[in-house]
Amino acid sequence: MKLNPNIRKVAVKYGLAGGLMSVLAFAVFYALGHQPWRNLISFILDAVIIGMFCFLAIREFKVSYNGSELRFYHGMTIGFIVYLLIGFVFSLFFAGFINWIVPDFLAEYIQIAIEDLNLRKDMLLEQVDENPEAFFQEQVEGIRQITRSQLVLDVFLKRVLIGLFVTPVISVALRTNQR
Repeated sequence: MKLNPNIRKVAVKYGLAGGLMSVLAFAVFYALGHQPWRNLISFILDAVIIGMFCFLAIREFKVSYNGSELRFYHGMTIGFIVYLLIGFVFSLFFAGFINWIVPDFLAEYIQIAIEDLNLRKDMLLEQVDENPEAFFQEQVEGIRQITRSQLVLDVFLKRVLIGLFVTPVISVALRTNQR
């Protein structure tokens, strides 16, 4: 079965645009001092960007390139390429950001994560039955051992997971019934 070549064309266009939009959103949140790696509004905005660009790509393919016909596999294929590209573009930016633009980012990230953990210490320790202090110290050590590559992989996987949930919904909503 040969795949329509317009699928790739449309998906790449929207995937790259969505990746740039995701980078722009991160840059704006960071410039405003909102720590986008731990901000709920930033996460919701990422989900909206991924959903919007998947929807636009699938809809454009259906309307402009496929005679208003769309099968589920068309939508899933387009969405897959779009959200992978969004994740890839953002991950490339993020890798450059934490390595060259803000080289102290990892130390700042670790410090903030440990502070957050200390704020929630009592709540966490209530849930542990055996040796709660040792458990807490293990958590702190785990945070201290985070690497840049783990952070880059984390941002990529978050975008992919969002896309995995959003794309089937959009594909089902836009598909046409077979006759």
